[in-house]
Amino acid sequence: MKDELTGAIKYDGFKKAGILSEIKAKVVLRTRKKVFRLFMEYINPCAKDDILDAGVAPVKGIAGVKTVTNNFFEAFYPYTDHITATSIEDASNLEGVFKGLSFVKTEPYHTPFSDKQFDAVFCNAVVEHTGSREQQKAFIREYCRVGKKFFFTTPNRWFPIEVHSALPLVHWMPPRYFRKVLRILGKEALADESILNLLTEKEFKALFPKNVRLRIIRIRTAGFVSNLIICGEWKDNE
Repeated sequence: MKDELTGAIKYDGFKKAGILSEIKAKVVLRTRKKVFRLFMEYINPCAKDDILDAGVAPVKGIAGVKTVTNNFFEAFYPYTDHITATSIEDASNLEGVFKGLSFVKTEPYHTPFSDKQFDAVFCNAVVEHTGSREQQKAFIREYCRVGKKFFFTTPNRWFPIEVHSALPLVHWMPPRYFRKVLRILGKEALADESILNLLTEKEFKALFPKNVRLRIIRIRTAGFVSNLIICGEWKDNE
């Protein structure tokens, strides 16, 4: 993957601090608090469960933006000594930020973990940054493999505002035209499929293995479905 991929994950599309980036950060944090509550409700982890957080960021946030949205799961989860965090970047500094947390640097589509090693896998808004549909499928299936339960989120392509670029409606165009608009507007990094490849609900669901039981949760913002969550478990867990 290209280096810009990590920036897209890490910075939520922000290039510099300002009033708009602060407003966006507050909206993002509100949604992420809702995501965390839904994880606790549907996964229902106990204190001793081992949790894998796939795709953490090595930095706290954007300079000049007061509202911090990165690594919110670790900030909210009460049992950080049972979290293993992964990233394609070196985020080992998080071990000094969150008590007891362990960090493992991984390849984009491969991990060193055994089948169902973790009681649950949490992955927020990473899959849209992992490349083509086949690459996204490889990413999802690898992290499903290592968890007994799993909880993935992604922005909904059909939400009227594209959350990374903050542009309205243009992401509803065929991808090649959307990317052309991004380049014209100086957002070249986001125009690369390996950095941003948005998903509809149908496309998101198709990434998962067939022998899993899935639940789709839709988060609404201003009446529109802004975020998609798929959580579930392997059918042979019964």
